[in-house]
Amino acid sequence: MLFGDRLKILREENKLTQTDLASIINVSARVIGYYESNDRFPKDQQTLVCIANYFGVSLDWLLGRTDIRSFSKDASNFLNIDLSCLCDEDVNKIKEYAEMLRQFKLLMLWIG
Repeated sequence: MLFGDRLKILREENKLTQTDLASIINVSARVIGYYESNDRFPKDQQTLVCIANYFGVSLDWLLGRTDIRSFSKDASNFLNIDLSCLCDEDVNKIKEYAEMLRQFKLLMLWIG
C-alpha cells in the first residue's frame, strides 16, 4: 500500500472528512485528496510527522515500509540508560524526542 492509501484508511477509521484532516495538518482539503489518490506527496517532513503523531502510527507504517503501525520500544531499553531519577513528564519528553529523531532519520533514508 502507498502513502495515500494508508492516509485514507487512517482518516476513515477515525471518521474524519478530508476537510477535518486538512484543518488538523494545516493544508487544504484538495491537498488531502491529492495525497489520498497518490497524486502528491507531502513536501516536508513536518507534515508527515504531524500525520503520524496525530494517528499514533510510525512513519515506517505510514510510508509503507512496514506493516507494524506503531513504535513500541521503551526509551530506557533502547538507549540503555537509567531514567529512574527523572519524573514521568521528563521521561515522556525524552521518548517523544527520540521517536521524532528516529522517524526523521527513517524519512531521510526513504527520501534518499
